Amino acid sequence: MGFKSRYQGHSEIKSPESLFYDLRNRKVEGLLAHQADVLRVYNEKLESPDIAMELPTGSGKTLVGLLAGEYRRITRQERVVFLCPTRQLVHQVVEEAKHKYDIHPIAFTGSQKDYLPSDKSKYNDGEAIAVTTYSSLFNTNPFFHNPQFIILDDAHASENYLVKYWSLSISRFNHEAVYRQLLEIIKDGLPQEQYQRMTTDSPSPSDRSWVEKLPTPYFVERINKIIPFLDQFTSGIRDLMYTWSVIRDHLKSCHVYLNWSGILIRPIIPPSETHRPFSMAKQRLYMSATLGLGGELERITGRRKIERIKAPEGWEKHSVGRRLFFFPGTALKEEESSLVAVKLAHESPRTLLLVPDDQTANNWIEFFANHTNKNVYQAEDIEKTKAGFIGDENAVAILANRYDGINLAGDECRLEIMLGLPTAANLQERFLETRMVASILLQDRVRTRVVQAIGRCTRSATDYSAVCILGDDLQDRLLQKENLRLYHPELQAELTFGNEESKQTQSVDEFVELYRYFLNQSSPEWRNADKEIIARRNDANQTPDPLMKVLEDAVTFELDYQQAIWAGNYVGALEKANRVASLLSGDELKGYRGFWYYLAGSAAWLAGTLNLNTNDYSSISRQRFQQAAACTLSVTWLRNLVESESASGQQIVDDPYLPFIIERLEMELTTMGTTSDAKFEKRVKNILEGISNNTDGNLFERAHEDLGKLLGYLAGNSDERTAPDPWWIAGNNFCLAAEDYTETDGTKPIPAYKVRQANDHPTWISRKVEGLSASTTYVRVIITPSVTVEASALNIAQDIAYWNQSDFVQWAHKAAQVLRTLRLDFTGVGNENWRVKAMHAYRDAGLDPTSIQKLLAASPLTKLKSQ
Repeated sequence: MGFKSRYQGHSEIKSPESLFYDLRNRKVEGLLAHQADVLRVYNEKLESPDIAMELPTGSGKTLVGLLAGEYRRITRQERVVFLCPTRQLVHQVVEEAKHKYDIHPIAFTGSQKDYLPSDKSKYNDGEAIAVTTYSSLFNTNPFFHNPQFIILDDAHASENYLVKYWSLSISRFNHEAVYRQLLEIIKDGLPQEQYQRMTTDSPSPSDRSWVEKLPTPYFVERINKIIPFLDQFTSGIRDLMYTWSVIRDHLKSCHVYLNWSGILIRPIIPPSETHRPFSMAKQRLYMSATLGLGGELERITGRRKIERIKAPEGWEKHSVGRRLFFFPGTALKEEESSLVAVKLAHESPRTLLLVPDDQTANNWIEFFANHTNKNVYQAEDIEKTKAGFIGDENAVAILANRYDGINLAGDECRLEIMLGLPTAANLQERFLETRMVASILLQDRVRTRVVQAIGRCTRSATDYSAVCILGDDLQDRLLQKENLRLYHPELQAELTFGNEESKQTQSVDEFVELYRYFLNQSSPEWRNADKEIIARRNDANQTPDPLMKVLEDAVTFELDYQQAIWAGNYVGALEKANRVASLLSGDELKGYRGFWYYLAGSAAWLAGTLNLNTNDYSSISRQRFQQAAACTLSVTWLRNLVESESASGQQIVDDPYLPFIIERLEMELTTMGTTSDAKFEKRVKNILEGISNNTDGNLFERAHEDLGKLLGYLAGNSDERTAPDPWWIAGNNFCLAAEDYTETDGTKPIPAYKVRQANDHPTWISRKVEGLSASTTYVRVIITPSVTVEASALNIAQDIAYWNQSDFVQWAHKAAQVLRTLRLDFTGVGNENWRVKAMHAYRDAGLDPTSIQKLLAASPLTKLKSQ
């Protein structure tokens, strides 16, 4: 047996492009023009520490990245790591590299102890590229501890995978004891209402979606209790203990976000320069279909000065493949829209269904299992290989929150169904979007996710697939004009064509017929449609939001802030946070500016704890917290961080109820959608007809309850005989408790037993309804067409108000018109200007709790004539 070493001398390969032509067993004849162009530009930037390539979905960026890695491995003997978001993509990249390009990387997935010694040696000796997941590099003991060249595939999707290393994510379901005990430690830093939201075992949809942040001063004051607790309670829990060891000594640099499902502790931006396996590489190459705007890639990765290699010339009007969009929600009812998706799936051998969460996925898995003969595949079924799915002629793959990570080219899949908007992916994002109303920061991130998702089944220039959009939130995000202009011209054309066709399609079967025309790409019907899409594309222009330039200018200082705060340099962090806030001028950036004022105030507060005598940091922190409170009305605890109220003079700022109501109103409007008026108007019609009814008490109560929900109140009802008729709650200390007496023509007096029931409503609600405090203000009211009351009832009435039914109906009509007007410029959750406008509209129309309380205080039941 001879020696096995084979030294072949120094390579004479001139560039990654020339390397391609030495790959003799490749199945690809040649590089596409844009691939060659990008590689030539890259060859001039071999010494730059951070390079980003923008190549549209399906344009062959995997080959470009592999060629760059293989070139550096061979010519520079570098250790090369190719990072993918998921294990499925790891195996997909390796399979594609070997079978199509004659490049032979090694897949590293699973536990380190299972890596083959020969594979490890090949990587360490620079004999093969290692393809692995982000989590394999970003962990406390990575095998890949000193790579020299790192390729980050789907870099736009890397934020959650990358920041996970610094994110302690405590799940209510997987770590119940840790969740509940930590909640008890920090509960006195939370409003009572929020604490009750977290602890209830029967949460409402709003309870589940609500997210809160523990103010930094409150958090820091409890660190001495939190550290020993987490030291003990995370021990032995693998998905907590390692992350805890990373952030344990940097808790003052972290932030705590809470909601019903979990608690998240993490820094604002990943301090990636502290993770040497990542930061010490000679070069990092970020590959993405869209690099994002406004410094988004820098925020995601924590890296400065990432040089961009833009998409090649010609791609500003052309993209990859062709999509036919269906928007059944613009023409059909919700149940019919779902039926469109199911019938389209029946027409297709394989269907990809993308949904935002596990619960939605489970519902659809159950539906397909019970009502169709489709074979259902889930993420774990295609994680290692998609061979089973693409070999099945009667399949549907249902994936939750997987907007990247699977590529289905050609006949592998011709139908994609997408349900729901891929918005905030973690609690920090959700807090910034819904509470700080800083949605401008996440706008580009969400747009990128949407673009990636709808490109899963169009992977080449000649590829094509239909995309069926379900859910009003996603439909709005794609079709509203202010959002549409942000997309690539080709996508704009496909979306507008699909919208126009869908609005004119009157039945489920018509959608199926259009799909059949589309599948027959040579049919005259489709060829004419495709010509129209091209014409629309030529007339469309992509118009980036000018605010992205402001965010881009700010990101360097954001990274400087993160570096300083992580190192415990609170004075330096204050300086950088001040600089960020000063750059974020204008009303559109008001929410995000407020967040940075808050971070500056927190840094000043932390500096004050060091007993530095050079500045009055307490005064600075109060000033910054005041400025933060003036920027957003939703985060009421900001006002508690200062000794005096903001000097803005706005009466609304002091209202304890309106922020709660307006945020719930946003949820209602989002659920109904704004691209079509049908759902809203139908709901209003049912409400107004119901509260005008004098013969069916149940119908009135249902409409009464739904009116409260539509307005943003937490409304409820009960079938118990002694329970209130609908109650409306705002915050945790206002409750409108009603007794409806409407099954009468108004000639009968209000009976004493109705008054007696109204008296007892606060007692019933305080015992049965969660989320209210001991200091709750209860407003009792009887709604009825009656104009008199039994004499005996007046003796027992306890501060009960009277609301004549006709006046109540008139008030509801006014409320509906206010909502109708507010919908006109509602573009989604997280617009501070819209929230302020909505609050003023509520106050002006008397729809807010304070106004209702004043209205009813002027109409006591005791003013009625007795009979």
